[in-house]
Amino acid sequence: MRVAIIGGGLAGLTAAAYLSEQTGIEGILFERSPQLGGRAFTYEKAGFTLNYGAHAIYGLDRHTISNMEKELGLSFASRQVDKRKVMYEKANRLTPAPLDFVNLVKTDILNAKEKVRFAAEIAAIIANIHQIKNYATLGDYLADSGADEHVKELWEHLVCSNFFITPEDARQVPGHVISAYYHNLFLSQRPVNYILGSWAVITNQLKLKMEASGRWQLALQEGVDGLRYEDGRYVLKTKTREEAFDKIMFAMPVQQVVKLLKGTPWEPFMAPYENNRATEVMVYDIGLSRVVGRPFSYISDMNHKMFITDVSATDHTLVPEEGQLLQGIAYLSDDSFPEEADRKAYLEARTAQMEALFDKHYPGWREAIAVKRVSKKAMVQSVKNVAGNRLLPIRVESAPFYFCGDGCEGKGELAERAFSSARRAAELLVAELNKYAVGMR
Repeated sequence: MRVAIIGGGLAGLTAAAYLSEQTGIEGILFERSPQLGGRAFTYEKAGFTLNYGAHAIYGLDRHTISNMEKELGLSFASRQVDKRKVMYEKANRLTPAPLDFVNLVKTDILNAKEKVRFAAEIAAIIANIHQIKNYATLGDYLADSGADEHVKELWEHLVCSNFFITPEDARQVPGHVISAYYHNLFLSQRPVNYILGSWAVITNQLKLKMEASGRWQLALQEGVDGLRYEDGRYVLKTKTREEAFDKIMFAMPVQQVVKLLKGTPWEPFMAPYENNRATEVMVYDIGLSRVVGRPFSYISDMNHKMFITDVSATDHTLVPEEGQLLQGIAYLSDDSFPEEADRKAYLEARTAQMEALFDKHYPGWREAIAVKRVSKKAMVQSVKNVAGNRLLPIRVESAPFYFCGDGCEGKGELAERAFSSARRAAELLVAELNKYAVGMR
């Protein structure tokens, strides 16, 4: 069986790595960019290793990547963020983030009565009996919960932080999504971790595994521009060639899938997904020639909905000796603006707020800058998991393709959904191959 995977991000590489273990499958991985990794792309500059966006792993011990580590023979080290140095700032007051019982007791975000209420909510989530799973959205649950305003605000802020969205969007996250996500996270013994060396450690191993099989080719800087069905096979068209395949797997943002299938017989089946919104944030990376301060590992500004992570405090491998790597992320509203100038002014205001947060907690950072990268609209997730958006199934009824990526159905959020959907897509394709082989006997 000959398979084409379109997209060389985390999902495409994961699917190719799993399929490379099957002797009856060969294929080509197509990637339009000059490098692999997609939005998990890593690059080095002046001794600093930077990722395009956040690369934390939430709940590592219960994460899909832990299954992949065993199944694909991956090898990586990781380190947990120091929970005692994770802080919230509200109304110019710093307080520990309530990440566990110790910090919940210490935090000033909630009073004693509210802490009891929130602890009970955590227990209900862990026991999988929390009523939030029966509500259409977080906002619906909070409106009906009878909880104090500070407890409601904390729920919103947690969802903002883990889903990289604004409070308005946080209230639109489906209740069952929140229940499943936090059930997993609250049970984790390793809630926030970094893979030492960044995403490149994972993407390089997936690439090597795919190539080592001898049955897979890598086509970099070769985007797929067209697709047709001919003589029982699917013919992909790029700028330089046409190739026929038995199966096609899309591992790219859903919006790009919809665009590629325009004008084909499968266009109608993509209609429910064409208006999906992506999750976009502002990313402000600075590599400093010296450590200007290390008051905490993470500071979340509850007033302006943004945070700064001292990435090098957890992963020292990303910086030169005596250097420091800070990453600021601001959640962005995707409301429409009357004019482009209004949108530009909004982004400039968010940039100024982010720089003010750096000024406040890392004085001297401007004079120590060795590397700086600002992306005012970085896509974190191709489909924002809120009411009104629809995640793409791995198999769509009446469409003969496989789909994977962070815009598809799968376990977890962000990178985990890319990993989990790709793992499942590969599993389904192999099952189909085996079924076909049995039928031929």
